[in-house]
Amino acid sequence: MDTDVMANYGIDDLDMNSIEQYKSELIKSEEYSSYEGLDISTFLKRIGVMSKDYENSGNYGITAGGLLFFGDNNAILHRFPTFQLDYFDKSHPDQERWSSRISSIEKNLNIYSFFKLTDEHLKATIPNSFKLDENGKRVDTFGSMYTAIREGLINMLMHADYFEDSPITFNEYTNYYEFLNPGKMKIPSEDFFTTNNSKNRNAIISKLFLQVGFGERAGHGGEKIFESAVQNDFRDPIIETNIYQTKLIIWKVDYANSFSGKKIADREREVLRAIISSGIVELSHGKIEEITGYSRYVADKAIYSLVDKEIIEKRGVGRATRFALPTTNEQLIAQIQAMPDMLRNIINNSK
Repeated sequence: MDTDVMANYGIDDLDMNSIEQYKSELIKSEEYSSYEGLDISTFLKRIGVMSKDYENSGNYGITAGGLLFFGDNNAILHRFPTFQLDYFDKSHPDQERWSSRISSIEKNLNIYSFFKLTDEHLKATIPNSFKLDENGKRVDTFGSMYTAIREGLINMLMHADYFEDSPITFNEYTNYYEFLNPGKMKIPSEDFFTTNNSKNRNAIISKLFLQVGFGERAGHGGEKIFESAVQNDFRDPIIETNIYQTKLIIWKVDYANSFSGKKIADREREVLRAIISSGIVELSHGKIEEITGYSRYVADKAIYSLVDKEIIEKRGVGRATRFALPTTNEQLIAQIQAMPDMLRNIINNSK
C-alpha cells in the first residue's frame, strides 16, 4: 500500500530537516557511506522515497511511504487526513490527564521526526537499572528494556494501516507501555514473539527503518521484547489483534505487581508471589500454604478469589488440584522458543 506513487507530490512536500538527519545516520554505515555525495533526487530514489509510477504515467514521484515517513505534516494531511501519531506519558496517577505528550498534530511531525523525539524521550526516562545474577554479578537491565520499548514503537509505526481513520497511539502507564495501531497483524499473533514468520504491511516505511539500523530484521523484534521480560523478571508481554487494531503491552513490573491494590488484596498478592517465585509451573494448595505461612482458611480464601478474578487458574481435581498462572498461546509458544537459549545460559553460567 505504501509503495503507491502520489500524484502531484514532489520533493518540496518533504521535510528537508528530517531527510538530512536521516542521511547523516545512514552514511555512518559502511554499506551506505557512498550515499553521502548523492544529490537529493538520486538519494531519495535509492532509499525508496521516490519511485517510478509503474502503473500509470511512468514518471517519478513521491511514494506514499516516503510521504508518511518524511513529509511535511500539512502535505501528509492532504492525502491522509486522519494521520495522527501520539505518545502520552500517563505514568503519574497524580496528573489529571498526562504529564507529557508528543503529538504529530501539535508539533507538525512525520513518522521519522515523531520516532526520533519519542526515542530520545525514552532514553531519558527509562530507569537505568540493574540486577544481580545468581553469581552476584551485575546485569544491566536498562539496555534490554530500552530495546524492547523501542522495538514496540517501531513495530507500531511499521505495521500501522495509515489508510484507516484511527490515531496511532503509544501510552506509558505506571506499570506498562501500550502500543495501539489500526490494522490487523499480517502474521498470526502466536508468531509475534518468535522468529517463525515476518510480514510487513508497509514495505517502504519498513525499509526506511531497517536500512538505517532501527528495528530488528526477520521478525526478531518480538523475540527481543519477550527476552527483555524474561531478563527483567517482568510479566510476559501481551499481543492482541483483530480486524480493527493491534495492541501490544510491555510490562514494567512482575506479574504480582501488575495488578493494582484495588484489583487484589495483599494476601492475594503474596499467593501470586508464591506461585511466581517457586520455579514450579503449578503449585498445590498445601505448597502455597507452606510458602506463604498462611492457614488453610486464609490461603483458600486468597486462592479462590484470584481464581474468580481469572488471575490464576485451577487445574485438576481432588488431590491433583494445582494452581498456576494463565498463559496465552502467544506467551506459551514464546516460552518454548526461549527455552534453548535459557538452557544455554544456565550451562554457560555453571562453567
